[in-house]
Amino acid sequence: MARIYPHLAFAFLTAALLAFGAGIPRPATAQITDVSQVMELEVLPGWRRADGVHVAGLLITLKPGWKTYWRAAGAAGISPQMNWRGSDNMHSVTPMWPTPQVFRQGGSLSIGFDRDFILPLLIAPRDAGPIRLNGVLDVGVCADICLPARLSVAAVLEPSSSVDRRIEAALADRPRRLRAAARCQLRPIEDGMSVTGQIDVPHQGTSETVVFEVPDPTIWVTDADTVRQGDRITGVADMLVMGEGELSVDRSDILITVIGDRGAVEVMGCTG
Repeated sequence: MARIYPHLAFAFLTAALLAFGAGIPRPATAQITDVSQVMELEVLPGWRRADGVHVAGLLITLKPGWKTYWRAAGAAGISPQMNWRGSDNMHSVTPMWPTPQVFRQGGSLSIGFDRDFILPLLIAPRDAGPIRLNGVLDVGVCADICLPARLSVAAVLEPSSSVDRRIEAALADRPRRLRAAARCQLRPIEDGMSVTGQIDVPHQGTSETVVFEVPDPTIWVTDADTVRQGDRITGVADMLVMGEGELSVDRSDILITVIGDRGAVEVMGCTG
């Protein structure tokens, strides 16, 4: 039986919440004490694949009018953080995010979900026995107010062969990985660099957004200005260093996602 213990993590991303401007949902007041009133989480234990990888899922249920955020949340969002160090018989865990929506708030973007969704997890165990999943998820949930929430997850994942079709559907809903031509021009700016990406990918709908991601968590990537011309879409964003240090980016590590109202595609790496 999975056990979920939702409670507020008041210290989590306080600075990000306080930075929200006019037109952006404001931080929660002291009267809100139980995030489970607006968001619930259930572990779907999933199954063990023939290659030994365990496929599990997190079922996120949101009350109407509330939303939470994708792996890259946008300037007006709160990117989720996960810590699975308390788990047993686990070598690694990889979240496989489904396709999100893009919300425009006060001139800024947030990227996430305003409906129930399943986040699949691909877990590599150390041996063939059960996995004891123990983790902490720091997320944001927003409506007219924003709540930083910490969800503690505990579950035992047995090596079952029974496939959960709900998790399979969520895996199929991810952005499609394409091998497409992508070029990135990097230009130094104060505190970082500007990136201009030109990606040859099909239209993803009438409203498209380009998202740049890099593996270094100390690099903040701004919302991209996006222009579509035929089969080529161009995104321009800034990559800024958070704190001290120099910014170094390998073009082959830049993940570019194009999100539209009809779906999403992603391209790994770009050339000069």
